[in-house]
Amino acid sequence: MTARMILAAVVASVAVALPAAADETLSTFSLDGLSFISFGDQQILLPETGSSITFHFGTPNADGSVDFTIAPSDVAIAPIALPGNGGTLHYSIASPASGSLVPTASGRKLTFTATVEATLTDTRGAGTYAYVIPFSTESAFATNDSGTDSVDVQGMRLVEGVWYGQLVGATTNKSNAFRKPGTAVYTVLSGRFDRIP
Repeated sequence: MTARMILAAVVASVAVALPAAADETLSTFSLDGLSFISFGDQQILLPETGSSITFHFGTPNADGSVDFTIAPSDVAIAPIALPGNGGTLHYSIASPASGSLVPTASGRKLTFTATVEATLTDTRGAGTYAYVIPFSTESAFATNDSGTDSVDVQGMRLVEGVWYGQLVGATTNKSNAFRKPGTAVYTVLSGRFDRIP
């Protein structure tokens, strides 16, 4: 056997030993007009319809659950122009996020945690603030920084086949941040997936 044949045999054996790449399903969650961000119910901002988040779903597990990841480049939330020359608010995530989609008797339950960055531009006091926010189709709760007020918001599990749902997240706004400092902030991300594995 020549050296070339031996090399070819080794390469072939290694290729057989390597696991196949996991199947991945890209799915876009497109936000609709029911999506909003609330600063302690004192001010409500509406992201542009057509904003979206792309989910990278893996292969379904034996129990029917599906793990997924979201990269910062997968988040496409249109900039929000604030009233009264208040500047422009941009939302993104600072690092990759991961979570799971779990089947239940009343629709698919989706959960993940993301480090959300809120950046204000085009005005005095411009800056970026980061928040670690759990998102879920279940519920979200937060208080203001003084503990005198709270918010509790309910999500909606994905409707089978239609893939419509509402993700909710909540946090406490920074005490020196723009848009109502120290308030209990929450968001509803309402929309539909174009496909689910």
